[in-house]
Amino acid sequence: MKYPLLALIKLYQWTISPLLGPVCKYYPSCSHYGYTAIDRHGALKGTALTAWRILRCNPWSLGGVDHVPPRKRPRWHEMLRDAWRARKGGTSAAEPANEGQTSPTSQSSPSSPAAETPSHAQGA
Repeated sequence: MKYPLLALIKLYQWTISPLLGPVCKYYPSCSHYGYTAIDRHGALKGTALTAWRILRCNPWSLGGVDHVPPRKRPRWHEMLRDAWRARKGGTSAAEPANEGQTSPTSQSSPSSPAAETPSHAQGA
């Protein structure tokens, strides 16, 4: 269902939109917003986001920059991913990579301040 909606938006952009000119108060335009929303969130949620955007695009609106919100992964997806990584022996994003392990540099005196800082605090 997603692709026919995207095709309709492209058809509008190629045929009707050039005749109307740049009349949208928001950036990106409502048709670009709708295309991105449906492409990113799917047919149902993307159509709802697009309808809400079109309702906000009225003479009393101030307009401005309004990007499509990023797609969020559901909580069950994060839990499933962490369980899969734990089963495979990999590390999850919630735990540091060197937890519970000792390395030769941690037993002797560290040679640099970076060696004193845990890897999760370094952004690694």
